[in-house]
Amino acid sequence: MAKSKGIPFSRIFEVAGAMKMAQDRSESSVKVEVLVGAGAPADEISAMKRCFVPETARAHVLVWDLSSRAETAPDADTDLAVVLVGTQPKEAAQIALACARRKCGCIFVVPSALEAPQELPRELEGTVDIVAAAGEEAILSKLALALAAQEERILLAAAFPFCRKAVASALVRQSALANMGVGAISLIPGSDLPIMLAEQERLALDLMGVYGKKPGPEAAADLAGVFGAGFAYRAIARTLAGAVPGIGWALKASVAYGGTVLSAWAVETHLAGDMPEIWSNIQEFVSAMAGAQGGEAAPEHQEQEQPRIVPLAQATLPEAPKDEGDGYITLS
Repeated sequence: MAKSKGIPFSRIFEVAGAMKMAQDRSESSVKVEVLVGAGAPADEISAMKRCFVPETARAHVLVWDLSSRAETAPDADTDLAVVLVGTQPKEAAQIALACARRKCGCIFVVPSALEAPQELPRELEGTVDIVAAAGEEAILSKLALALAAQEERILLAAAFPFCRKAVASALVRQSALANMGVGAISLIPGSDLPIMLAEQERLALDLMGVYGKKPGPEAAADLAGVFGAGFAYRAIARTLAGAVPGIGWALKASVAYGGTVLSAWAVETHLAGDMPEIWSNIQEFVSAMAGAQGGEAAPEHQEQEQPRIVPLAQATLPEAPKDEGDGYITLS
């Protein structure tokens, strides 16, 4: 007798735990210290002014002169230190060492990789992210990627919108790869679904955190949509695996990856408020396709002029062309 699979309570508990974690995270604070070194370029300073403007009351940003804080920064409750190195690589290295000891993220901002501190202690290897860029837009783009690699990236994204897309992309990629692995190595039919659903629900909750949303009643629709889509992806994977024997594992892995990305895109689009614009674009596309197939339609409420038939005797004919005598006919 086959053993019943039963209800995957462990996965239900995982999702419940993820919801509790998301709720706790929504009530947590995040603190960033920006330390400006002597000689820091104006575009770096301008970029910091643009990006580190907190959107939530639980986010705190402190800006210091690097020289005055090299011995004491960062504070014990700081989550991230961003150092504009300028002409003070030694002081920047001191900050990085203090961050490593206090388990605090550290990012160096420099105009180019050649200007980054070259002689960092061995214990700092892999603990400092380098943002090497010139120009505000380039700095913001690379800084967003650096924030997406931080431990508190969800809190940082909720507080500073400029890095939300980068953080969301990193979370989606991580979950999609995890589900792809589950789909590829699943040994017991049906055992992969609860695992992948739990991962997708956890991802949806993380995306809500990225956009500063609490997992309340409004989140139920997104979570329900992700849950329902998971069963649709399983049906697609089974159909493809049955149609193409021998590579079923690869097809299942591909559907798991693509399904996770698609569900995450739908959730993120809803959270970002882009759904009305996307729906409008879809409607315009459908209308354009319909017009291409049916030809150009006449504008609505515009009457087409119909030809009239009148007796030849009543018709007004144009005057005959005049011959000027030079071989050319002049039309008047």
